[in-house]
Amino acid sequence: MVTMADLYIVGFNIPGGVSLDERHQDQSEEPDEDLEPDVKTTFAHFGLGYYQASVLEHGIMNVLAVNRLVRARKDAERLLSDPWNDKFKETMDKLIKQLSNLTQADPNLADDLVEALRLRNDLTHNFWRERAEDFCSDEGRAKMIAYLIEARTHFEDVDQRLTETVGTASLQQSGLTAEHVERRYQEQLRKVASGELNIPLSIVQSNRDSLLSRVVPPSS
Repeated sequence: MVTMADLYIVGFNIPGGVSLDERHQDQSEEPDEDLEPDVKTTFAHFGLGYYQASVLEHGIMNVLAVNRLVRARKDAERLLSDPWNDKFKETMDKLIKQLSNLTQADPNLADDLVEALRLRNDLTHNFWRERAEDFCSDEGRAKMIAYLIEARTHFEDVDQRLTETVGTASLQQSGLTAEHVERRYQEQLRKVASGELNIPLSIVQSNRDSLLSRVVPPSS
């Protein structure tokens, strides 16, 4: 059975690894994008875009690792290595190919994952080299920022859809229950109260609610 301690993902504004889908969902209005084409803002948009690509990649790893545990339990198979360690050794390209038989709930997800890989690779290998001249002017940097916002938005959209479809189904099949989530929640409250964990209570509560909405099927 998958336990809360097994599920980790990069989380924005949350130090260290946090549980799958335990990401703060702020209900307040999003601040306007900083579009001033200065050098610092360009770097900031690149960093946030690449960060979101990493969030997506970690989400893919979690889905595949949980599914590996589910299959092993179903087949009474003893795993000889940690599924998370195995997935962290593989490239994003290979991870996306392994997802191909799990994305039927969202017909466009497979193609959008491939596009996310293309964008991530472009940021990694080509972005700065191909835009060296653009980086030298306000007009050029403005175009760079527009591209980075578009890429980041794609990463966020694909990650959300992956979480809501494949990720949710994986968690429900894993044996993770509301009781496990509640125990994790109470443990986090204890750590916040003792100073071991520096996370606002509103985020702890939001994380709990988000995860519960995925492990507890909606009543008919």
